[in-house]
Amino acid sequence: MKRRSLFKTALLSCLPLAHSSFAKAAEFRGKYLLSLQADGGWDVTLFCDPKVNVSGEKAITNWSDNDDIQEVGNIKYAPFAKNKEFFEKHYKNLLVINGVDFQTNAHGIGVTNSWSGRTAAGYPSLGALYAAAENYTTNLPMPYLSFGGYSFSADLLLPTIVSNPGDLRNLVRPQFEGWAGRKKIDDDYYDLIKTMLIKDGINKNNDISALRGSYQRRAAYLKSIQNFDKLEPLGELLPDRNQMENGNLKQQAQVALTAFKAGVTMSADIRQGGMDSHDNNDSQQMDHLTSITETLDYIWDYAEELGIADRLVVFAGSDFSRTPYYNSANGKDHWNISSYMVMEKNVNYTNQTIGETDEGQNAFKLNPKDNLRDDKGTALITAHIHEAMRNYLGIGDDPASLKFPIYNSETFDFFS
Repeated sequence: MKRRSLFKTALLSCLPLAHSSFAKAAEFRGKYLLSLQADGGWDVTLFCDPKVNVSGEKAITNWSDNDDIQEVGNIKYAPFAKNKEFFEKHYKNLLVINGVDFQTNAHGIGVTNSWSGRTAAGYPSLGALYAAAENYTTNLPMPYLSFGGYSFSADLLLPTIVSNPGDLRNLVRPQFEGWAGRKKIDDDYYDLIKTMLIKDGINKNNDISALRGSYQRRAAYLKSIQNFDKLEPLGELLPDRNQMENGNLKQQAQVALTAFKAGVTMSADIRQGGMDSHDNNDSQQMDHLTSITETLDYIWDYAEELGIADRLVVFAGSDFSRTPYYNSANGKDHWNISSYMVMEKNVNYTNQTIGETDEGQNAFKLNPKDNLRDDKGTALITAHIHEAMRNYLGIGDDPASLKFPIYNSETFDFFS
């Protein structure tokens, strides 16, 4: 290959760097936040808020025709899919929050509310807010990693969006040829390319005629080139193609945990889609809940293997839940009362269920002082969960959080 052609090919191979925001890395000593977004609306009556049929009422669960609600520790679960294996193994590290009113039956609003704590658009996801917090001024190369779920960041930072592991591998190892691992650019040429791009980036960054939005992206691009070498640990740790986990959700988790271990990421979102089960509810939910519980189990096993399990917090939820009855297509439609789950090891708030619903999946109010049922108490909404999560993660009073305040009349503490 002629030198000019090689130079052009190498230059083009580096262009994907412009799509992510990387800054100078520093050691991060806080918790890793992994959010699992069950997109479409999971059926919690088949999962962590089990319900049995009531005589004279429409059926709420088919499994309860022949089985009873199961319980391990302080957590009840439905004998459905692979729930038994999951709950019996992980109940000591699990907090279930039931009876949360998502205040909508619409997917778009539900997703926004579930992951930002507000029904109106404009607030960042919890993962973005955590990664942007000034309380953790780490400037990690790719602080917020997302696999296509709700990742709105309100311009606090630019999330790194990953469509598949191969894309990320190419992104952090542009001098190599995909999965093959062969170098396609000589080291001297690669260094020359980076030097040229940095010089070009500095010139464009100093252009005072640039629009504000354009300037922000130019600045992000310049930082990505200047500090790209900080991503080398991730490139070295990412598994080869034949070492990738089977199943899309497990692969997402594998890459996210690897990024934590590599010291380049502190917050990541993974996404399980397909849960909008308007027909054949049980079969669809079985497949996707199985994927979720198997992935959660994998997350903790792999985190142990990587040596990061003691710093990991997993936050799982959905748009909302499904109706407390089946429709004419054996499906279930949208229902605003749903649940969240939080997982962490060696803490005192787990092996606990907070919040209750009645036999028709209607939420009871809680007393914020003790989180117990109280007819004069407060109805749980997503804003209560997000406020509690912000406080627990140490960003409740962070300048980034204060830009997006949560106005609750009552504050709940689920983590004491």
